[in-house]
Amino acid sequence: MMKIIVIGTGNLGYHLCKAIENQIVDGDSAFAKADINNVKNSLKLVGYYNTSTREILEFKAPLLDSLQDLPKADLIIIATPDDSIKNVSASIITDAIVVHTSGSVAMEAISSHKNHGVFYIPQSFSISRTMDFKELPICIEFNNTMAQEVLEDVGNTLSQKLTHLNSQQRGKLHIAAVYMNNFVNHCYTKAGEILKDSQIDAELLYPLMNETLAKAQDLSPLEAQTGPARRKDDQTIERHLDTLKATDREMYEAITQSIKNTYGN
Repeated sequence: MMKIIVIGTGNLGYHLCKAIENQIVDGDSAFAKADINNVKNSLKLVGYYNTSTREILEFKAPLLDSLQDLPKADLIIIATPDDSIKNVSASIITDAIVVHTSGSVAMEAISSHKNHGVFYIPQSFSISRTMDFKELPICIEFNNTMAQEVLEDVGNTLSQKLTHLNSQQRGKLHIAAVYMNNFVNHCYTKAGEILKDSQIDAELLYPLMNETLAKAQDLSPLEAQTGPARRKDDQTIERHLDTLKATDREMYEAITQSIKNTYGN
C-alpha cells in the first residue's frame, strides 16, 4: 500500500486526491504483480492539507492541520502555487519522497529532501470538471532510483501515459502549454466579448472551434493555418483594426505579425 499526502487542494490538488482515492490498478502495475486485475486502493491518500483549513467532505482521508506534524507517508505531493513550493518544501520534515507538480519550477527547488522529484500533468484543471486520469499524460522527474520506482508505479497506476522529462524539457513543455491552452482560451474570451457587444450568439462559432482543433491535430497547426494574415489580406486586417477597441488592437497586431513572420509574409 502506497501512502500518499497531498499538500494543496486547489484545482490540481483536488483532482489528485480524487484520483488517488478512486484509482483502479491494472495487471501491468507493479502493485498488482501478485494479485488479480483491477485491485482497488493500491494507493492510499492518508491526508491532505490546505492553508484555508477547508475540509472536503467527499474525501475519506482526513484534513491535516499542520505541515510540521504530518502522518507517516511514502510520498508527499506538493500541489501548491509555484511561488510557494520552495517554502512549503522547507516546512516539511520527512523521510518520504517529496515531489512538486509544477511545469515551470525546477526539481532543485525541493532538493533539501533526500528523495525528491516532479509529478507534472500538462492539463488545465477545474474543480467543476470531471477528469479521466487514465487519459492524462504524466511527466515525471526524479533524483534517484528510489524516487523513480515510486513515481513510475504511482504514475502507471493513475494513467496510461507516463513519460520522463527533465526540468529543462518540462519548462519548454509548460511554455508550449501556455500557448496552446491559456493564450488560446484568452482568444476565446476576446472573441466572446466582440460577439456579446454585437448581440451575436457565441454558439455560431462552436463548429469553427471544433474544426480548428481537429484540423490542427490532423494536418499540424503549421499546415492548418488560414485567415487574413496567412493570405496577406492587408485590407481585411486594416478593417479589423479600425473596428476593434483601441485596447485590443495591440494583441491583434502582435498575433497577425507573428503569423506573417511564420510564413515569410
